[in-house]
Amino acid sequence: MTANGCQAPSLTRLAGCQPAESAKLADIQSCSAFRAQLFDGITGFLRSKFFALALLIGIGISLLVIPAFTGRLSANPLEKLLHQSGEISIWILGVVLALTPLRVLFPRSRIVAALNRHRRMIGVAACVYGLLHFGFHILYEGSLDGLARSLSKPFIWLGLAGLSILAALTLTSNNWSVRTLGGRNWKLLHRLAYVAATLLIYHQSIAGKGHWYVARWLLFPLLALQIARLTKTLFTRWARASRPMSPNPPSADSYFRKRETSLTKSGQKVAGRPSQLKQLAALRARSGSAFGAITTPL
Repeated sequence: MTANGCQAPSLTRLAGCQPAESAKLADIQSCSAFRAQLFDGITGFLRSKFFALALLIGIGISLLVIPAFTGRLSANPLEKLLHQSGEISIWILGVVLALTPLRVLFPRSRIVAALNRHRRMIGVAACVYGLLHFGFHILYEGSLDGLARSLSKPFIWLGLAGLSILAALTLTSNNWSVRTLGGRNWKLLHRLAYVAATLLIYHQSIAGKGHWYVARWLLFPLLALQIARLTKTLFTRWARASRPMSPNPPSADSYFRKRETSLTKSGQKVAGRPSQLKQLAALRARSGSAFGAITTPL
């Protein structure tokens, strides 16, 4: 019992409970800190240019170079390389077009933000693999006459149009082009990527039998992402527009009064502290009175 009649807490109970609870809390904090460090490491790795270069180059090495040197291509190696390079190009272009809707749908996702840092590099890679696809097409035709005959097919022209757009976007994927064209014009130009994707998906779907399955697995997810993005954007704008207005909006006089107060405060910060301003004013007053005493006529 304590002096005021209350029962004191048991020391054995405190000794038995507090260390266990503190140890459990320490374990939870250490686990959460480890998960945070692990997640920071993953997002930091995804943000690095090394990851993007290694992934984009590794796709070509694993799907084009290694099968070509190990003899794992089909009976017609050029035809296999032709189709494989085209599929790589169109899938990479689909990844580029999917990053912006994912950023709108998941604005707080650090992984999506990290991947969006590589959009320019991924778009350039899509053009490079598209140029490889066109080069394999020239080799596959074997001669200028065969290449000229292939130009009579509509899907070839669709592919050339989409590849030309990708080449133009690749040539302007640099900071100098952004400064020269201006941010607004540059964004409008690079929205042609949607036109290129439409042309290339249609080119892929009508290229021959068995190619539609690649186009549909790319087309439908992209359409779903774009619809979800537009829906969220419109809903957000509608929610902002439907917010009730303030019953007493600030008047112009109050705005200018606040503006004058802020300018006065900023002027005081620039000129010095208020105490220094008072000393300066007192010094000016004394100097003015002394000058007046000297010039006063007798």
